[in-house]
Amino acid sequence: MKKVLTSLLGKWLQGQGMNTQRGEQDVPDVPFGSDGQENIRRVMQALGNPPDLISESFRFQNLTFRILYVKTMINFDFLQRDLLGQLQKFSHTGQFAMGQKKSTAHLQEALALLLEGWTLVTLPGQDGFVCFKTQDVVGRNVGHAENQSIVIGPQEAFNESLELNLSLIRKRLRSEQLRIETHKIGTLTHTTVALLSVDGVVNEKNLQEMRERIKLVDTDALLDSGTLAQLINDQPLSPFPQFHMVERPDSVVSALIDGKVIVLVDGTPYVLMGPSAFIEFFHSPEDYFNRWASSSLVRLLRIFGVFVSITFSAIYVAVLTFHYEVIPANMLKTIAMSRARVPFPPLYEAMFLELTLEVLREAGARLPTKVGQTMGIVGGIVIGQAAVTAGLTSNVMIIIVSLSALASFVTPSYMMSNAVRVIRFPVILFAGWWGFVGMMVCLNLLLIHLLNLSSLGAPYMTPFAPLRLADLKDTLIRLPTQMLSSRPALTRARRGLKKEQGSMKRK
Repeated sequence: MKKVLTSLLGKWLQGQGMNTQRGEQDVPDVPFGSDGQENIRRVMQALGNPPDLISESFRFQNLTFRILYVKTMINFDFLQRDLLGQLQKFSHTGQFAMGQKKSTAHLQEALALLLEGWTLVTLPGQDGFVCFKTQDVVGRNVGHAENQSIVIGPQEAFNESLELNLSLIRKRLRSEQLRIETHKIGTLTHTTVALLSVDGVVNEKNLQEMRERIKLVDTDALLDSGTLAQLINDQPLSPFPQFHMVERPDSVVSALIDGKVIVLVDGTPYVLMGPSAFIEFFHSPEDYFNRWASSSLVRLLRIFGVFVSITFSAIYVAVLTFHYEVIPANMLKTIAMSRARVPFPPLYEAMFLELTLEVLREAGARLPTKVGQTMGIVGGIVIGQAAVTAGLTSNVMIIIVSLSALASFVTPSYMMSNAVRVIRFPVILFAGWWGFVGMMVCLNLLLIHLLNLSSLGAPYMTPFAPLRLADLKDTLIRLPTQMLSSRPALTRARRGLKKEQGSMKRK
C-alpha cells in the first residue's frame, strides 16, 4: 500500500512540473524568441526574481539594449567601462569588438552563464542573448602551502580559483601536449571540474577510467575535492586515501610529467592525482630538492615513524598484559613501581590516553592558531601530570603515547596521517586481547587489505606487489637524480615508448 501511494504521489508531482528525485522545479528549455523583454522576463521568472538580479535598458543611436546580470557575481568596473563601450560600438558599426562573448538561444544555457557571472544582452531583432563574461573573481591571492610546507623549493600554493590554479600549472608546463577537459558536477552547485593530462605521456586507460568515474558522479552538490575523491574511490570503505591530494603546483606538474591524471575542482585549493601508490604518500616534494643521501635518510625515518606510531602503544599493552618475560629485569622494577597505583589494566590505560590525546589534537585544530597551540601544549602537560598524580595512568605510558603521537606527525600526507591515527586503535585492542599473537593477526589483516586495494584500477602496493625492481629506485630511498630517468610502470603510457626516456622527476 505504501509503495502504491508513493508511486501515485510521484506521478502527481511530475504532473505539477516537479522533480521528485532532486526537489527541483522543471524549467522547460524552450528556445528564446526575438522579443528581448519577454526573454528577460522568462529568465527572471525561472530564477524566482531574486533581489540581486538586475535588469537595465540602454539606448544608443536609436537602438535599445537590455542587459541582465546578477550584481553579486559581476565586476562593475568591467560592466561600465567595457561592456557599455561594446554596446556603443555595436550601435555604430553593427559588430562587437574582440572579447570573451558567446550567443545563446536556450534558457538552461542562459541560466548557467548568468549564475557564473556573465551578463546577458538582448540585441534588437535577434533571438536569444549575447553573453559577455563580466565575472568578478573573489578569493585570496597565491599564498604559501600550509600542509605541504618545505624549506627548499617553490613556495607557491593553489587557491580556490580554478582559473588561477590552471595558470599556475601552465606557467610551469609550457607544452602543447597538455590537455584540459572540463565537466560539471552537482545538480545544484554545477561545480566545474577540470581533468588534466599530457597527451602521449598519460596512460590512456587511466585517463578513460577517471573520465568515466567523473561522469558517473550523481550528487546535488560538490564543494571540495575531498568529497569527489570519496565518490570515485575504488574501495570507499577503506580508511586509506586512494588519491593523492596536493596543494603545490610543482607537485602537480611533476605528476603530469610522470603520466598521472590530475583533477582540479573549482572552489578548493587541493588537487587530486591518480593513480597513487601507498609509498607515494610518504614522499615529500623536498625530497627532490635535497641531496639524495639526506632525502633517503628522511624517507626511512618517515617509514619508521609510521611503524612506531601504529605499534608502540600496542607493544606496551601486549608486553604488560601477556609477555612480562621480554622485559629486562632492571627495567621491570621501574615499570612495576610506575604502575603500582594504577587500578586499570594496560589496555584501558592505553585507550584512555590515546582518546585523550585525540581530543586535545582535535580541540587544538578547531581553536584559533595561537590559542590552539597553547592549549595543546599546556593541556597535554597539565592533564598528563594530573593523570599520573591521580593514579589513572603511569609515567611510562605517558612517554609511550607521546612518542606514538610525535611519530604520527612525520607523515607528509594529511590524509594518510589520519588513516594511521585510525589504525592505531584496532592494533591496540588486538594486542590487549591476545598479546603479540593478536598484534600479528591485526597487522596481517592490514597487509592483506593493502594488497587488495587499488587506485584507479592500479595496484596500491606497487612496486612491492607486484614487484617491479626498476621502480624501487624511488620508494624507500631515492637514488641520485641522474638515475631517475624513466617513468614508473604505474603510470607509463602503452604507446610512445621513446617519450618514456629522459624525464627528470621533480615533485
